Amino acid sequence: MVRYPYLLFDADDTLLDFSRNGDKAFSLLCAKYSFPCNEESRALFEAFNQPLWRDLERGTITKEFLKTERFRRFLDALHRSEDPEEVNRDFMEFLGRGSFLMPYAEEVCRELAQEHQIYILTNSVESVHTDRMQRSLIAPYVKESFVSECVGYEKPNKFYFDYVLEHIPGITRDNCLLIGDSLTSDMQGGINAGLHVCWYNPTCQDVIGTLPVDYIIHDLRELLAIVR
Repeated sequence: MVRYPYLLFDADDTLLDFSRNGDKAFSLLCAKYSFPCNEESRALFEAFNQPLWRDLERGTITKEFLKTERFRRFLDALHRSEDPEEVNRDFMEFLGRGSFLMPYAEEVCRELAQEHQIYILTNSVESVHTDRMQRSLIAPYVKESFVSECVGYEKPNKFYFDYVLEHIPGITRDNCLLIGDSLTSDMQGGINAGLHVCWYNPTCQDVIGTLPVDYIIHDLRELLAIVR
């Protein structure tokens, strides 16, 4: 019998390469609107985008506010007059086209799917996640995705994880493993929900502090020995 028959994967920067997908979407956006397409412009956008995502994790803003507000600030900084809602809609469409995977994600999912049930837990935008999964090589191995917009709660909220556990037949807190790259969204959320957690840390960051994670991996292939 395998140790963890149910595997709960984060999506962005765990299975899906969000950096590459985001860079491609941003380039397409810049081309459409003639925004400056360089590292400085990308960094400017992320200076507005990332703090809003952290606010969302803390529950102080809504996702609808985030999607528009990040572009309102970005457009203001560029002294542009485009409608931030329209720009966001285009960005979401371009993100949905991205299906770049993290190293070994397809290989590992294919192997794991032989003996495990694979689920995705994500705070992504529902339309974006649906579009990119339809294009993704890992789609055949994933049983179901739990998107926060549909669940009604965002990771790391304990109610999000409670919902997931209530909607997967046969799962318990002891027979599943949560795998993710975010210490705040995935690891802290999973620990608060009483789950076993595995921190995927491909860049070998030394920032874990006293967070009591069960496992740390730097390569997705290391997961194979842990879950069996």
